[in-house]
Amino acid sequence: MEHTGSLCLEAVQKDGQTIISDCWFEGAFKVTRPVYLESSHPTIYCIHVGGGYVNGDSYETSISLKEDARLTVTTQASTKVYRTPDKPVRQYTSILLKQGSILEFLPDPLIAYEKSRFVQETTVHMERGATFLYSDIITPGWSKTGEHFQYDWVRSKLKIYEDEKLQVYDHLFLQPKGHDMSSFMQMEGYTHFGAWLLVSPFVTEQWIKELSNILETCSSEARIGWSALKTNGIVVRVLAYHTQAIERIFQACTDLVRRQWQQVPLDLRKY
Repeated sequence: MEHTGSLCLEAVQKDGQTIISDCWFEGAFKVTRPVYLESSHPTIYCIHVGGGYVNGDSYETSISLKEDARLTVTTQASTKVYRTPDKPVRQYTSILLKQGSILEFLPDPLIAYEKSRFVQETTVHMERGATFLYSDIITPGWSKTGEHFQYDWVRSKLKIYEDEKLQVYDHLFLQPKGHDMSSFMQMEGYTHFGAWLLVSPFVTEQWIKELSNILETCSSEARIGWSALKTNGIVVRVLAYHTQAIERIFQACTDLVRRQWQQVPLDLRKY
């Protein structure tokens, strides 16, 4: 299948530092040179040179981390999905994490505009002892009427395999047409959705208790729920009225993780 944009990254640890051992991209995808915000590992900024996703676009990203490698991957800006009158936009991401590796995969929010349709599928194969940190934020884009939820639908699937055994399967489907998005079991009056997930041997009962205390202090600006996973992990879900509220909550969650790693808070400032 020919994609609108393709991207492949591979990272290895060498002499105590993670380096990018392989990188290629084509079409509408590009990446920055590795930025070492911390001396131990690089941060990669993914760039979409077309300005936004349009009718029938398809994108493919592959990320592979060898043993004990560590990498932070983010995007340069929000993913903007415009009208898709004929075919939805599709985005596929595959991730392979070897034992002891750590991937922070923290893309900017998805903005779904009027009459857009979007499919996102993320598949992770990780060995026990690896760490996967992930966030996903979905926001409604501008419309002529000024009303929210003018996109047709957004579908997001996340599958995580640990030692080839399926441990996490998360399927989110938002379809405003024909549904009252403010109703119970929909958005319940909120406009923005976010999910933050961590699968890691670092997740313990004590750590979850600390995270719960942090989330309680954030509950005044959003509706927050969290669940422990059957593997060593946790997922946090947030409903809010604007993107910044979700980003602040996820930043607090990520900072707690990094304190356990004895590292400074993550600063991905892009402007």
